[in-house]
Amino acid sequence: MTLLALAVIVPAGRSAAGDEPSPDVTEPPPYEQFVVIPLRVHVLRAADLPEVDCALSDADVARIIGKVNAIWHVAGIHWGLDSVVREPADGQDKFRLARDLNGSATLESFRVLLPEASRHCDGLHVYYIHKFRFNGVYLGDDFALVQETAKLDAVEGGIDEPIPRVTAHELGHALGLPHRQNKTNLLASGTTGTLLNAQEVERAREGAHNIKGSIPAAEVRKLAEQAVTARDTEKARRLWRWLAEIPGAGAAEAQRRLGELQKP
Repeated sequence: MTLLALAVIVPAGRSAAGDEPSPDVTEPPPYEQFVVIPLRVHVLRAADLPEVDCALSDADVARIIGKVNAIWHVAGIHWGLDSVVREPADGQDKFRLARDLNGSATLESFRVLLPEASRHCDGLHVYYIHKFRFNGVYLGDDFALVQETAKLDAVEGGIDEPIPRVTAHELGHALGLPHRQNKTNLLASGTTGTLLNAQEVERAREGAHNIKGSIPAAEVRKLAEQAVTARDTEKARRLWRWLAEIPGAGAAEAQRRLGELQKP
């Protein structure tokens, strides 16, 4: 059975291709059909580069990713926070030189800031910086850049905070979704809209399965059980936490198992 048959849908705008109307998805697939994608968050620091130096706290990141997951819940996609890495930006001198030569920082110049040592993990990466001329951008690899000073035009029913919406939007591009200029849609430019239509959900789920390290929820459970057996407590906690964060039939059991691992 396909996701479209499982979802509760309501009428909305036209599809991304602009051909036939495609309804917005309002309910997720069953819990066991969720796909978990590991996500590493990088908070870049650069004391002498105010446009780069990001001040997001751990609490900020937790709130942001929680809201990102609330947006993507209807698609049956969960972003499993692998880690939050606070690190000095690489290539600061090269970035400064390129910025000064061009009169402003070009989009490509931001690539030199990504620390190589923390680049190697499954899933996707989001790098938070303070400010640049875009709210966020997906550069076609395994990462997106998002500014902590993002600003969006409010729309009816839209999210209450720009940064999670920008993050969720750029991750949508990483899953293969193009822009769609319906102002209440997640893939619209510059608005607080968060809706996804049925065609976008189907395409995003296809893209999710192609991300290195993506794991169906049922497989996450198996891996969590194996980690417990192997006494790899850190891994088991991470996997049970991801399952506990997905609202649905398996969340209570995952929360119980997570609680057992946290007992002294």
